[in-house]
Amino acid sequence: EAIGGFAAGIVGTLLGFPLDLVKTRMQTQLSSSATKQLSAISLLSHILRSEGISSIYKGVGPPLLSLSIVNTLSFTSYSYFRQNYFHGQDGWDYNNALSGMMGAPIFGIVTTPECLLKTQMQLDNVRGEREKGKKLQPNQIQQQKSRGKFTSSFHCARTLVSSHGLRILYTGHVINTIREAAFVGTYFFCYEGYKSEFRKLLLGIDKQIWNSNSSNSHDTPWSTTLAIPMAGGCAGATAWALTFPMDCVRAGVQGQPIPSSQSTGQLKKQGALEILKHLLESKGFTGLYAGVAPSIARAFLVSGSRFSAYEGALWLCRQSGLTSGAKSGPYGEEGPGAYDD
Repeated sequence: EAIGGFAAGIVGTLLGFPLDLVKTRMQTQLSSSATKQLSAISLLSHILRSEGISSIYKGVGPPLLSLSIVNTLSFTSYSYFRQNYFHGQDGWDYNNALSGMMGAPIFGIVTTPECLLKTQMQLDNVRGEREKGKKLQPNQIQQQKSRGKFTSSFHCARTLVSSHGLRILYTGHVINTIREAAFVGTYFFCYEGYKSEFRKLLLGIDKQIWNSNSSNSHDTPWSTTLAIPMAGGCAGATAWALTFPMDCVRAGVQGQPIPSSQSTGQLKKQGALEILKHLLESKGFTGLYAGVAPSIARAFLVSGSRFSAYEGALWLCRQSGLTSGAKSGPYGEEGPGAYDD
């Protein structure tokens, strides 16, 4: 589970980070007046033109590291609690949600600094663009690419910690941990449910294609291989759709401008409830879903690939003898997702 989770974290982060950038920009609405009304695709195009291709991966370092760790922990803890405490079953079993949620306090400790640095880096160029717009003439603005004050995630972390102490990295810790618990619980609950449904559907299609009258209900390689990314993608999209308002509030809390030094301004932070109240008053309930389209698209892409990488890594471990799982099928006797090791 640890090897599979680590592989899932790397693959998922690299594939989904550009869409995560677009989501953050749309959530916080800190872009210039020229980009406020752009769609997700148009905004991504604008970012590439005005900030350069390297900007879409600005701030990828912290999530690449932390999400690899968190995925390792989440898959491992889910397997452990599901097998030893909650005894979750395949299909729509709420015990799978409880098993997933058990690791959320640990996940929050890891992901809160990562989310803060990622959000600050993703909005850094925007703030640089706004400051540039105040100093330059309109005809000069398009001639220069936007650059922020932070050269790297490490520089951002070092600057903030030196000015405000380590505690600044845990801005928004409570709302982020609550979001983690809600997300990962929904994630694993839906994955096991969708996987069971897709297996049945694909197995039925497989039987119709081959005109099979066999009553054998075991998965075929075809149904197994397709069920995993489909279930993973749908689970990720569902989990993000249900928890997106909390992520929007989290982004608002962690995306607030933080002075790089005590001399540049007084640090004034709004809490999660204040951000929520402001969003509802200024944008209404729909404001809590700003940026939801790129987020769900990213979730389907990332989660599908993440579970495929996870299950594929487990299969390789079984084949190489690193685990005790059965090897009779392409991913073990019970197929991918069988937490029997």
